[in-house]
Amino acid sequence: MLCHVFTLKTNKLKQYEKKLFEHKDYEISSLGMFCFGGFFAQDSNLYAQPASGCKLASQTVILPCTEVANLNGLVIPSNFFKEACNGGTVLSVTTKTSDTGASYADVKGIIRSVDPDAPNIEWEILLPMKWNGRSLQLGGGANNGSIPNVHGTSAFGSVKPIDAGYVVYGDDSGHQSSSGMDASFASNEESLNNYIRQHLIKAHDVMRYVVNHFYGQEPVFNYFAGCSTGGREALECATTYGKYYDGVFCSQPASNYVLARLWGAVLSQAVYKNFDADTYPHSDGYIDEETLKGIQQDAISLYDKWDGIEDGIVCNIFAARNNRDNFLNIIRKKYHLTDAQMNTIDVYANGFRLEYAMKNGMKTYKGCSALEGGAMDLGSSEVPREPLDTRYNVHHGDRADGIFKYFFTKDPTWKLIEHDYFHPDENLYRILMDASARYDANSPDFDDFISHGGKLILFSGWMDMSMSPWQLIDQYKGYVDKYGQKTTDSFCKFYIMPDATHGWGVTMDYMSWLDQWCTTGNYPQETLYATMRRTHGQMPMAEYPGWVKYMGGDPMSGTSYQIIKQTNE
Repeated sequence: MLCHVFTLKTNKLKQYEKKLFEHKDYEISSLGMFCFGGFFAQDSNLYAQPASGCKLASQTVILPCTEVANLNGLVIPSNFFKEACNGGTVLSVTTKTSDTGASYADVKGIIRSVDPDAPNIEWEILLPMKWNGRSLQLGGGANNGSIPNVHGTSAFGSVKPIDAGYVVYGDDSGHQSSSGMDASFASNEESLNNYIRQHLIKAHDVMRYVVNHFYGQEPVFNYFAGCSTGGREALECATTYGKYYDGVFCSQPASNYVLARLWGAVLSQAVYKNFDADTYPHSDGYIDEETLKGIQQDAISLYDKWDGIEDGIVCNIFAARNNRDNFLNIIRKKYHLTDAQMNTIDVYANGFRLEYAMKNGMKTYKGCSALEGGAMDLGSSEVPREPLDTRYNVHHGDRADGIFKYFFTKDPTWKLIEHDYFHPDENLYRILMDASARYDANSPDFDDFISHGGKLILFSGWMDMSMSPWQLIDQYKGYVDKYGQKTTDSFCKFYIMPDATHGWGVTMDYMSWLDQWCTTGNYPQETLYATMRRTHGQMPMAEYPGWVKYMGGDPMSGTSYQIIKQTNE
């Protein structure tokens, strides 16, 4: 028999106590002893932390305790799930081999809806034949509707999780669509609730059941990684479902959900100012694509060398931001920009402020690095479609349009640019407040997550033009306000890297960092590096409020750079 010591916590007693669990024999490689969790019913209120001595993921191998074929037709009972459903079923199992030679079982199935009119949740789990004892759930993107690519790298990751021995899984959030922009599924309440958050824990429960059946035990650590919508999902895992997740990588989250969609609405109004199809078929705030590219290149040319090296990457973002007024004067004269066009740029760069607050107390959306080298996307046409279409119109307008039509108002005829969001009438105000309470995922309540040792890596990029890094900074400051800097540092690392756009620009081995932190309780002390896609060289990870400065030497080597801590923003 294998015996393992755990630290257990109960919700009711709020205290730690040591327990000894015994498990049947498992075939484990010569890499050494491994600490793993017991199998609990979903309502047991127990959740475990491994005792000291648990091996890292890279040092652990666990083999299956049953044949792959035995997973076919496996039924997950409805009472195993924490959220209501009609149970789940494995529909197919296939044995595959990755490009690096890792053998695994590709398991696909469904979670059945309660409402017969609601789509099922479709999911996929990869089970490695040599398991490291960890699970990694991948988040989705946009409005979801398809299963994330569990066979590839995770968001900003440099390693395919299946090659590293992780159980990797994801789901479509409870609806199926060929377009991630499709929001029509939200007309069904169960489908919408699944999308908002419930699909996360339902898929998590499926994973637990399937993993326990295949390996004879649950994962010792449960991780999550996601970007954008997946980043919002990551925060849901660390807050709403915080006691069930041990480590979370959250990048560029769509967490200030309502304010971000209001930003799309306000930006669209600025761009399509005065447009009338019959009397004035022109948009006074529209700026053509060639001009926008020119503004972007002008910013990069000006600020590139401010970090010590000209490599096409703007690193000294704080200095560039402090030079905005001068840069605005330059581009206004160079491109003969009108007041309406300058207002469009202002909304893109600075966002907006409301006179009323969301349910979370926030009134402001900060905007993006539109004047520091970010790519503004106003579409190829000055004519607003109905509905707005990202192929021709403001990208963020398209996203906001579908969300307002199907998520917020439940009115497919809602016209995004025809409403006053700064002075809403009673009905619109109620809609926005209800939406904020339901969709926003920027709560600083990590109590459950912290109490059982959860760890969070928060990430953004200065060139993210979809989810404002400045908004995420405000959100992070809210964590510090609640918990204090010392406690926040104990569970959260916050990085912002240059040249990182939305979901692109850098890669890093954050799963190794996260696993070391969760397994040993100690975050890596050595300098950590990211690979820059533009140059293929490395730069050190810039923990907020730091920025990357070139100090001399080989520009491809991360050791040629230093992190400069910004003392004033």
